This record gives sequence, C-alpha cells and structure tokens, in this order.
Amino acid sequence: MKTMKRILCGVLSAALLAALAACGTTDGGGAANTAAPGNTGAPSTSAPAGATVLRGTCTTTPETVDPARGTGENDLMLYVNLYECLVAPNAEDGSPEPQLAERWEASEDGLSYTFQLRQDVTFADGTPLTSKDVKYSFDRMMTMGEGFAYVLKDVLAETVAVDEHTVEFKLSKTFGPFVSALTAFRIVNSALVEANTAAEGMYGDNGDYGTGYLLTHSAGSGPYVISSFTIHDTMVLTKNANYWNGAVPAAAPDTVEIQELTEASTTKMLMSNGDLDFVHGHQDSTTIAALTANDGIEVAELQEAGLNYFMMNTQKAPTDDVHIRRAISYACDYEQMKQILGGAPDANGPVPTNLFGYVDDFEGYSYDLDKAKEEIAASKYASDLANYPIQLDYIEGNGDTGKLVYLMASSLESLGFKVVINETPWVQFCNNEAEIATSPNVTNAFATAGYPEAGSILELKYASWTVGNWNQNEWMQDEKFDSMLNEALGTVDDDARIALYGQMQKYLVEEVVPSVYTCASVIKPIYNANNFEWPAKHATTEYNFYYADYIMK
Repeated sequence: MKTMKRILCGVLSAALLAALAACGTTDGGGAANTAAPGNTGAPSTSAPAGATVLRGTCTTTPETVDPARGTGENDLMLYVNLYECLVAPNAEDGSPEPQLAERWEASEDGLSYTFQLRQDVTFADGTPLTSKDVKYSFDRMMTMGEGFAYVLKDVLAETVAVDEHTVEFKLSKTFGPFVSALTAFRIVNSALVEANTAAEGMYGDNGDYGTGYLLTHSAGSGPYVISSFTIHDTMVLTKNANYWNGAVPAAAPDTVEIQELTEASTTKMLMSNGDLDFVHGHQDSTTIAALTANDGIEVAELQEAGLNYFMMNTQKAPTDDVHIRRAISYACDYEQMKQILGGAPDANGPVPTNLFGYVDDFEGYSYDLDKAKEEIAASKYASDLANYPIQLDYIEGNGDTGKLVYLMASSLESLGFKVVINETPWVQFCNNEAEIATSPNVTNAFATAGYPEAGSILELKYASWTVGNWNQNEWMQDEKFDSMLNEALGTVDDDARIALYGQMQKYLVEEVVPSVYTCASVIKPIYNANNFEWPAKHATTEYNFYYADYIMK
C-alpha cells in the first residue's frame, strides 16, 4: 500500500524562521528572510537602477522553495522559474519533450528507462549538471515522501547514475505514464544542497536533507533565482546570470516581485495606481470588471487541466449515503455556476476534457430538483434531514467560489437540508482535510492534475493513499477503485490505459458519486498590457507564469 507524507499548510513558527535567518549559508541560492504578515501596501523594490521589475500577486506564497515538497498552484508557478526537469510539457498538448535530458528509451518489459542528459547544463552557481544531481534529486524526494513522491511510491525501485551523463530508472512494476510524470520532478544542485545540509535532522546520515536551506533558497538551473523570500509576504526573483540555455532574454524582467494579496480593495487600489503589473487569477467578477475598465488592463483566460469540485465526504453523515450525494449532484445549477465563473467550459465527469485519458462514456448529472427529491426519498436520512446538517466550506478570498457555495446552499435548503457555510482561511482549510473527523461534509475548491494525464488527477483526488490532503475531501478509500487505478497506471499501452481510465470515470460518476463536477478550471490573471506582453498560452498552467517569456515595455 502506498503512503503519502504531507506538509500541513500551517504557518511555520517565528522561532524557526528567525533561526534560519540567523544561520550562515553557502552562497548560490538566494537570501533567507524571516516571516512577516501579509503585505497590504505598495510593493517596494531593491532592484538596481535601470533594472526592469515585474510586480505581481499570488493567493499565498509557497511554504518553502523546496521543489520536493510543494504541489500547489503557487508552488509550481514559483518552481517553474527556478528549477527544471528531465522532460517538460509541450506548450500545445502537455506531452513530454526534452528539457535537461536530450533523449530516452524504455526497455521492452517497461521496467527500465534510460535518459541521456544534455552536457551543456549548469546550475545557477555555475556547477555542471551530472547524473549525480538527478540521482540525488530523486533519492531525496522519495526518501522525504512529500510533494509528488506519491506518484512514484512503490514504482521507482532505484535511480542509477550509469555514467556522468546517463541515468537509469529501475521500476519495481510497470508504470504507463512514467515519462509524463517526470514533468513534475525537478532537479536540484546536489553539491549546493549538500553543502547547506544540517547534520541533525530526521533523515539519518542525510541530516535535514537541506530542507532548512531550501525553505528560503533556490538550488536550480532555471532562468531565475530567489533573491529574497518572506513566507506569507513577498518573494523576489532575479535573472540567473549563468543560465545555461543562452542568456535570459533582455526583454524579460530583471527582477520579479510577487506579494501575497487576496484583499480585493487593496488589489484594485494597487493595480489602478500602477503599483502592480499583474494580479493572480482568482479574482472575483467585481474586481475583474473594475480593473478592466482601466485603459490597458486586460485578462489572460487560462484553462487549466483541472476542475471546480464540490468534494463530498463519503465517510460522514449524511453525505456517507450515495443517494444524498446524487441529490447534491442534481441540486447543482451547473449553467448558472459556469456563468458566475465568467462562462467557464463544461466539466463532464472527474477528468478535465483537455487532459489525455478523458473518456465520455457515462451519464452525468444536470440540474434537476425533482430527481434530487427522488434520491433524498431513497436515502436512509429521508425522514430526518434536519438532524444532519451539511457543513459546506470554501477557501477565503478565492474569487467567486463563495457565490457557488451560496447558490448550492440555496438549492439544498429548498430540498429540506440545513446547511452551515464556513469561509475558511487557507491554512485552516488545509489542516481540516488532514483527518476525517475535521473534514466537512462538502468543500468547494479547484484541483488540477500534477502531470498531463488522467491518471494524475484520478490518483490525486480519489486514491486511498492520497487522503488527508486538501485536494481530497471525499475520503473514498475504495478498494475497487484503487485496484482499477493500479491496473490502469501499470498499463504501458496508451490505448489500453485510456480504456481503463474510461471505466474508472464511469464507476465514479455512476456508482460512487464522490464529487460534483461543476465546470472546468479557468484562472484569469489581470495584467497591465501597457507594461508588458503576456506570452502565448501554454497547455500547462504554471508555464504561463514562466517569466523569461514575458516582454517588458
């Protein structure tokens, strides 16, 4: 059985951060900063005179700069600028293409993959990339068991540095999407991390495995490096002067400053005053309308490989009854919710329609209160709804999702349910999901695939070994589903794997009903086109925030 370690989204203690800031480090990955309250004023910059500065916002800073630990949207938007992978997702369809590796081949039995590394890659401090760095990065991630490690848990048996520029991955069992999955695994500078590893830590001879250093420093080969990082306040990136893939374009911003900001009135003030160049893509419709009324302020609509979900706790009354879950699915006014989110595309089942492995072979749900009443009548709670209130939580400051929640609550109340709504701060929202007892009946959130294939989101959302994270309030722990998932992931033939993904989607929609699939996930960052050009859209969300492609004016 796979297991998944997780980082709770709790705020790191001030004592720890102060200690980190006081510690000396080997230069090469940026400077640490102590934690500070969220920024509510105009950003300031220490960029050199004449340097171009791109100023933006995020819903929350990552908890760490360590690519072995984060999986969230804001984590990946940062990591893509600091670190690189053996393969990267293609801009058009997300399929894997060479990045740090120049080619690869699989053994006939599908149990070994050999990658040839590029020989011209250097990290930001000038250290050449070798197979040692790749082995170190994978060994480190799998030992730590955080971030995306669950994807290869019980799959990756050994990473072998065959020679200086050849790496072999030995698998314990076949894993069809192995190469696609590598788009989620980033390579760190082993020499730099080892030089800044504390001897005392939870990883035996590896001490703290560099986790203290990588809280606030970068150790990658990407086009930017961390200049300063203040958790839950501001992160500052500067161009990597030693970038191996040619100089970072002169037109790209020299410095990027991203501050944590969710308060709508402050967002509007700073953007309207010209103190920000862009704001994160989870603004409410009122903020979008107010800002785009200004000359040159535009919206970049980016469809993600994800959905908006009402995630229903299958272990807590009354949503432990499949008839209640079906009733909630029929109580969702899908069309109105899509309009609330600005005309978001349809969601048809648990897998986004733009993701490899989506199959439309089932009967989904539509807004139908009569059918909802029929399902309630068939449930074991039909005569006692009042004694089983539905707790419905959503994330504070997350655009218009609150409007979706109140619309859903109105429908449920018209059916006789009592609904308790909680607008929950992000940290608390994450921590609530760690245990069944503290998980609400229903949460509303967006979730996206970690790599460009259906298996990614099916595992993230519904596997027994990924419970306890904010993406999965469903708590299915369904042996049949787990067996189907393992069979699909172990199938190397693409067509056969897609067919198995289709069976899983049908099973979820027609039999288990763990979630309401509201609509496709679309984020809408707002930017000042007078100040910079937004790059061409990329199929993978975080690469739309690859600052080396931005053109400053």
